[in-house]
Parts: sequence; structure tokens; C-alpha cells
Amino acid sequence: MGRPRKYSEELRRRAIDEVLERDRKVPEVAKQLGITTPETLRRWVVQARIDRELVTGPTTEELTEIKALRREVADQQQTIEILKAATTYFAQEADPRAR
Repeated sequence: MGRPRKYSEELRRRAIDEVLERDRKVPEVAKQLGITTPETLRRWVVQARIDRELVTGPTTEELTEIKALRREVADQQQTIEILKAATTYFAQEADPRAR
């Protein structure tokens, strides 16, 4: 489980709408809404443009799926390494020549 979000979804949505729909400047909106750095809001706006299909790129949903798949692949690779080690161990134990 990840860390809790510093900003609520409502604040994020409001900030993004201010920039995209009302053509306000990112630093101005960030300061007004108490967002620590304008870069945080800038990243939200970039992703919102992608999610709203205003520009091309991986959507939030796709990024979430990619992250889950990478985690699954890492888990499977770890399982494979454990199974390789177990196979090697048991193969050596079962080898009659080793005694």
C-alpha cells in the first residue's frame, strides 16, 4: 500500500480545472490553493491533458496497469530464482554419485 496523498482529489480536480478550463497560470493557481510547488500542479496538468485526450501519452489507467504488471513480473522472477535454487539443491541431494 502506498503512502497517503498529501492533496485531496477535490483539490487536485479544482486546481487542474483552474488551469485547463479557465486558462490561469500554474504558479498562480498553486500559490492560491496552497500547493507546495508549482511543479506538482504542472505534473497534474500534464497527466490531465493526456487523460482528457488533449495530447497523446499513457493515461493514468494505463500507468497503473503497467505498474501492477511490473510488480507481478518482479514477483514471478523472484519465484523463478527460488525454484532454480531449490531444483539445484534437490538435484545434488538425489545424485547417488555425490555420496
